[in-house]
Amino acid sequence: MKRILYPVIIVLAVMMTSCFSQYRIVTERQTTNFAPNIVRLNLDMDDFEYLGKTELSVIGSSYFGIYRIDSVNNELYNFRDVKVVDLTGFANIKLKSEMKKAAYKVVDEYPDADYFVVGSDYKKVRRLFGGKRTWRYMDVHAYKFKK
Repeated sequence: MKRILYPVIIVLAVMMTSCFSQYRIVTERQTTNFAPNIVRLNLDMDDFEYLGKTELSVIGSSYFGIYRIDSVNNELYNFRDVKVVDLTGFANIKLKSEMKKAAYKVVDEYPDADYFVVGSDYKKVRRLFGGKRTWRYMDVHAYKFKK
């Protein structure tokens, strides 16, 4: 009887102390927001100037789960000299890590561009024994605001 009674008392004591130990104070006040609900900026394609298109390319291979980049933008990849670019803004372009290493070409070719759009994203995979070889190509269009 004592074997059953002691665990039950301990469980009840833990439950009771946990119920009584928690309290919180909530204060509510009514406020007014003076910011506008909708802010709108109407832009058309007439407001942009098309600068050009750049093709980014990454060729890599993976053997037994280890990924290695072979070439970036049709040049041999040097892991000691890595340029990484994040194309960010209001609508970020989500690039994979290997394509971030190739995106420097867009910034180098169009340094005064304000807006980038991905035109096409192509990935080709060749399965090998114990690995695979991947080719990834991406077209990025560059635009600039007209003044």
